[in-house]
Amino acid sequence: MKFPTHVNIHEVCPRDGWQRYHQLLPTDIKISLIKSMIDYGCNEIELGVFSRIPKLTRQYQDMEALAAAILPYAKEQGVKITSLVNDYEDARRSLDLGISNVSCFLSVSEEFAKGFDTTADKSFADLAAIAKLPGANVTLALGAVFGSPFGDETPVSRSIAYARRGIELGASAIGLADSAGMAAPDQIRSTLCVFLDSFSPSQLSIHLHDTEGFGMANAYAALECGITDFDTSLGAMGGCPVIPNARGNIATEDFVNLLNKLGIGSDVDLGKCVAASLAMSRRIGNPVISAKAELAKVQQ
Repeated sequence: MKFPTHVNIHEVCPRDGWQRYHQLLPTDIKISLIKSMIDYGCNEIELGVFSRIPKLTRQYQDMEALAAAILPYAKEQGVKITSLVNDYEDARRSLDLGISNVSCFLSVSEEFAKGFDTTADKSFADLAAIAKLPGANVTLALGAVFGSPFGDETPVSRSIAYARRGIELGASAIGLADSAGMAAPDQIRSTLCVFLDSFSPSQLSIHLHDTEGFGMANAYAALECGITDFDTSLGAMGGCPVIPNARGNIATEDFVNLLNKLGIGSDVDLGKCVAASLAMSRRIGNPVISAKAELAKVQQ
């Protein structure tokens, strides 16, 4: 397998990174930090989540203000703004605020889906309706592809079937999430090999968590398989609110450092990315988690 020459970075810190953070972040702080993420060169930013489930939305009562401040700035810099939505009504709210790139969540694990008050059938019905909204560009975000933290089976065959149905219903891309951070590199490779028999690399993205410490090794395995779209989180912040002991996503700065060492291009300025991570840590009081930011902090 051959490494890609260039990788797209989808910065998910404003959504996955902050969604379970104990402190409610002031809107002006969020705007400043998100603009710093745009400034370091990420290609896309997931601004937040639209849902009626309180544990998912406690950090996102200010989406209207965030969208008004961020969308014009992102457009100037050529950065795509996305959102995660739980159902059709959530997607309509996103589009009404000008966020037309939406990820529609669907769990491969039936037990995991219960935490989002949904089922696969309902999620597919919502996806079909969302895809028909004028201007909507929909990614099917498959959760728990690489294992369920609740013990039920999540066979690859089900993930493939869900992905195929999602494309048939109007999704333009498929996101594959290791929601609980349970995967190891061999599983990443074997699962992606199956997916690449049915989908092109350009149709797939991957979302990794570092719960068991394999996040960056799993990212390396995905690169070996030719995946070019990665969700990452500044400062390694993150963790699903409905998964016990959830850990953050792979750190944007550590992943970009890996890309640089492998000679793989991205549009991210690593120095600015590390500076943004350290600034975020100082401003919101979150510990420095990523290896690259920790090294920079020691060297200061």
